[in-house]
Amino acid sequence: MGSTGAFLESGGFKTQGWEENGKMYGIKILKKKTKGKERQSLPPFSNTPGTAYIMLNPDGSFKQFRQYGEDRKPLFDIDYGKHNGKVSLHIHYKRGKDHEPDIIASKEDGIVDKKLYNKYKKFLKGVDL
Repeated sequence: MGSTGAFLESGGFKTQGWEENGKMYGIKILKKKTKGKERQSLPPFSNTPGTAYIMLNPDGSFKQFRQYGEDRKPLFDIDYGKHNGKVSLHIHYKRGKDHEPDIIASKEDGIVDKKLYNKYKKFLKGVDL
């Protein structure tokens, strides 16, 4: 186990309070066992190098996709929600880029990055753009 408690027993997510809640196109859907005041976000590390996880809202709609690198640390997040005052689908790069998130799509702007949108649209259940 790592110093943050992020490397989890047997992929079971028990140590951090995560549980697998099904799969979507082969990607594990994780659910936080406890609801606290902290921001609900996917684990800071993965047990499996190069994997990805998805988090859904309580109604089953898409909330977050996180891709991990071979070192088990996050490469990027794709989030759907309010950012800078408007609801959008946007990507946060965790390494190599130091700037505001790139907007992928929003109701106001439409689809801005067609390549990224098309690549991940199968996971975007309930996203209203």
